[in-house]
Amino acid sequence: MTGPKKGSRGRAPKRNTAQGRGGDTRDTSKPARERTPRSDTSSSSGGRSEQRPSGPRRSGNATGPARSAANPARRNATDGGGERSGPQGRGEGTFKPGPGRRAPPRVKKALPELKRVQLPPLAPDMVFVDRDGEKLTFPESNLKRVAAQVLTDKRKAWRYRPFPFPLFTDRGGEQSFHFDFYIYDAEDSVIRLILVVPFESREVWDRVGRFKRQYPMYTYELWTPEKLYRLSGPRGRLEF
Repeated sequence: MTGPKKGSRGRAPKRNTAQGRGGDTRDTSKPARERTPRSDTSSSSGGRSEQRPSGPRRSGNATGPARSAANPARRNATDGGGERSGPQGRGEGTFKPGPGRRAPPRVKKALPELKRVQLPPLAPDMVFVDRDGEKLTFPESNLKRVAAQVLTDKRKAWRYRPFPFPLFTDRGGEQSFHFDFYIYDAEDSVIRLILVVPFESREVWDRVGRFKRQYPMYTYELWTPEKLYRLSGPRGRLEF
């Protein structure tokens, strides 16, 4: 059965409040945060003095001079040190890398010009006679005119492209290859083959090498402008 007890006159029953020593309650005592700090020489148990561990006492101020919270190595220029020098003393955001070293511009050197010899200019309609008495002219090439003149001056029996040599390619094909001048001996046998070229090239040596492998019994020579210049001189000498 609920409701106020008999004789309470409508008031709620009085609660029991916990009391400490001396009758202090929670309502009458101050919170622990508002209490004054206790001295180091007294304790709440009975006024006993607190014993501290013995040890050597430091003379003067134990903590020493007050140190600045900031690291002096990280002070900026406004802390009295002025503008700092060195790579660690520069302020953040002020370092700008210098422009990279550029390589010097490459200068293309001109290739040395080949020293061209000056061959004696012979008339395009100049007539030459071969070993059979046939008259020939070489209006399209001064190199061939000079070569024919050298062979005539050296009294050599020659013919101009009398027959081709069949060459077999690596793929099994066949192509004809002509030398320009064919030199004969007294028995009408070919003793020398001469190819007149303005300069040596890979194509020329490719054909000549293939000819050498397939016809090793023949001897050949390449006459360039430089060799014709030596042969047409007063000390020019043929080796056949």
